Amino acid sequence: MSGIWTTGRDVVESMAELVGFKLGLSVTEEQLEQSVRQHGMAELWPDDLEATYRYRPEALERLAQTLLAAYGDPDAAGVAASPLTILPLSREFSDFDGFLEVVDYVLPRLTSLPLNEREDALDPTKLVTEVAQHWGRRGVEVTARLMSQINARVTSSPWSRIRRVSYDSRIELRELFASESLPLPLGLFFDQRFVDYLDANAAELSRMHWRQFEGLVAERLRREGMKVELGPGRADGGVDVRAWDPAAPDGAPAVLLVQCKRTHQRVDLVVVKALAADVMFEGAQKGMVATTSSWSPGARSTVTGRGYPIDEVNRDTLLQWLTQMRSPGSGLWLPRRPENT
Repeated sequence: MSGIWTTGRDVVESMAELVGFKLGLSVTEEQLEQSVRQHGMAELWPDDLEATYRYRPEALERLAQTLLAAYGDPDAAGVAASPLTILPLSREFSDFDGFLEVVDYVLPRLTSLPLNEREDALDPTKLVTEVAQHWGRRGVEVTARLMSQINARVTSSPWSRIRRVSYDSRIELRELFASESLPLPLGLFFDQRFVDYLDANAAELSRMHWRQFEGLVAERLRREGMKVELGPGRADGGVDVRAWDPAAPDGAPAVLLVQCKRTHQRVDLVVVKALAADVMFEGAQKGMVATTSSWSPGARSTVTGRGYPIDEVNRDTLLQWLTQMRSPGSGLWLPRRPENT
């Protein structure tokens, strides 16, 4: 049987480089090992960095896809769980008599697709047009599904230098938990790589740095189309984020005031009462208390009983936000083929 002989150190370093290259995240050996163990792949992780190990190529691929999925790759989890076979697709298109003809036509032509006008992706237009002429809409659907599956596998493969996004620099994962720095100069409040990571690691929400949590909430509101101002983080008077209708004139009061609570404890009624007073004082339309935990029954009953215009964003809401904000999976086709690949 074929195998790859390599040292434990080379395995660790190659996996760290893979996560950095594909996802733009810098991770430590300890973080990698923790992820491997959490996802039941400890038997593939080297115990001794200086020892030599023999790996089958498919085992290294499985290890790589597990780690990419653990750090937020939108395709790797599905690829690892569902090997590429024609059988599931044949069942999906069991009512289409031309299924095998389309597969036989499309697969050998995928390797010779031209680049698009921007030269940043392969262009399947001609191939899809040909399929449509011969097999109609159902043929195009089969083609799209084939290309999407193959694209996901190529972008998450440790043997491929193709990646979804080419990052100018890498961001250290530890910054999510230790840094007050946010990507404000870019007009963003929270890094997309951290969004993808948290979507795959919901248990880490309550461990993230409180300033990063404020950035996450601000980024969500920005993506909803609001004009957002993030407070200084300290000595902010109890209001962490303010948001306006984008059409509001300069000097208009914020329509939404937000208090962020990154905590394991439930938000008490004192917090919602204080924010309700701020909403009234500033002339805002409503407030929001966002927390990595939940509200206490007393906080909810106080808001309901007194008619405070305060919305609750709790852990369950945050998980929904992350799912909506995460990077999408593969589109119709591959990014540009890099040279010497």
